[in-house]
Parts: sequence; C-alpha cells; structure tokens
Amino acid sequence: MSNLDFTICCTVTFFSKKRRTPPNLNNGKYYPHLVIKGSEQLLGVNFIDGEGVIFDQPIRANALPLYETVEYSDLQAGTEFLLMEGGNVVGEGIVNEIFQHKPHGRK
Repeated sequence: MSNLDFTICCTVTFFSKKRRTPPNLNNGKYYPHLVIKGSEQLLGVNFIDGEGVIFDQPIRANALPLYETVEYSDLQAGTEFLLMEGGNVVGEGIVNEIFQHKPHGRK
C-alpha cells in the first residue's frame, strides 16, 4: 500500500502555447498528471498552493499525490517531469523537495 503522507514541492513552468488561461494553483481544484521525463506513467496530483502562474516563467508550487494504487517513489529531488492535462503537455517542472508529513499516531 502506498503512503500518501507527503507533499511534492516543485518548480513548474506552464506553456503559453498550450493553455488559454493560467491555472489557479491555490484553490485545490487543479488536478493534472505529472509524467517523469523518460517515463509514461501518469502520476495524478492536486496542486494545493503556489505562486501566481505567469506563462513561460518558472514558479514554485506544492502538490499532493492522489492515488493510493500509484507508485510515486520515483519522484525525488531533482526529478524532471511534464505536466499533462489529458493527452496534452501543458508545462514542465522539477521536484525541489519531497516533504514527508509526520504520522498522526497510526500503528
């Protein structure tokens, strides 16, 4: 079973040619997939906060993993990824840090 108690701290760049409007990374309603460069596995995430998106400019953002049945362990500091919406690459990014949450008294 996968442990989803971590936050993906990353730097992302959204491509102006791929989206009409910048996504809101702060309302908890943006759910793209990350695809590690060189891989084809879709890693569903939910962006929970970030700087305001300016197209073609790197910004800092934080995302949470979504699926217990997906293996996220390949996401490590320095991992480069593509941002996917459906079959479209809308941006790219790099993992800055994986912030592991402390367990909440689980056995």
